[in-house]
Amino acid sequence: MAGVGKYLKQAREKKSYTLEDMTELTNIEKKYLQALEKEEYDLLPSPFYARVFLKTYAKYLNLNISSLLQLYESSQMAKQSSTPIKPKIEAVELPKRSPAKKKKISSLWLIVAIILILGMVYMLFQ
Repeated sequence: MAGVGKYLKQAREKKSYTLEDMTELTNIEKKYLQALEKEEYDLLPSPFYARVFLKTYAKYLNLNISSLLQLYESSQMAKQSSTPIKPKIEAVELPKRSPAKKKKISSLWLIVAIILILGMVYMLFQ
């Protein structure tokens, strides 16, 4: 079975349209139409745009849109299942002490120091 891109190209050539003609009709940039015909979907802005561009292209070529989208989706599923999944590694920022908590700890040490000094002074004068 032919891929989506080959199917689009054959339909366009059968109607004697050039890529420039299709660019004018669909308002899709030529580079994106070429990417669709070559099935280089990674050159498109996103998978969402791939589906929108395919629908538009199919509409102007009088193709069955749902069949074309099913063919596209199945090719993408096959591609994803053959591609190993790489885990995402993200940097994790550790929580920092809030200034209020630092202030409480500093205040506690200050109180302990004052009590120790007062205790030493008290012992000196006894």
